[in-house]
Amino acid sequence: MFTDWSEALEAESLPLDPTSARQLAAAARLTARSSHDKHDMTLLLDVLGLPTDPDTLTALLPLIPETGDKPVTTTPPPRPSTSPSSR
Repeated sequence: MFTDWSEALEAESLPLDPTSARQLAAAARLTARSSHDKHDMTLLLDVLGLPTDPDTLTALLPLIPETGDKPVTTTPPPRPSTSPSSR
């Protein structure tokens, strides 16, 4: 445990720059890319204190990863056998 709190007190007095519009936009884009769907994105943006107005959501919708209806396969489908079949 620290016994000298002077460094901590000095750090508390440092001015913090407000978050820029560019940083907020980057955070919103990253959040959209990490979302599962529109509802999930809206909840995440709201929790982070980012805008959830219809214009913002519409602009971010294309960034949501598409899940699609097809299952993701990592191996190619099996090839048909070319060996002669038993007669």
